Amino acid sequence: MNYKTKSLIYFSCFVAAATLYYAMDQRDDFQDQLNSKTYVETHFEDADDYTDESIEDDLEEENK
Repeated sequence: MNYKTKSLIYFSCFVAAATLYYAMDQRDDFQDQLNSKTYVETHFEDADDYTDESIEDDLEEENK
């Protein structure tokens, strides 16, 4: 192998390793954010009370 081929292989390995490291770091940061005390749940207990059925009923009455 000549110098250019070796350099290309080493550079490709470096880019792959850097990308993998960045992705793992971002995943860790995201997990830290989820586990922090400032994380807010968006699930509401009364969410089942609010459905789109009333809107559909109103539209059916208007169509009659």
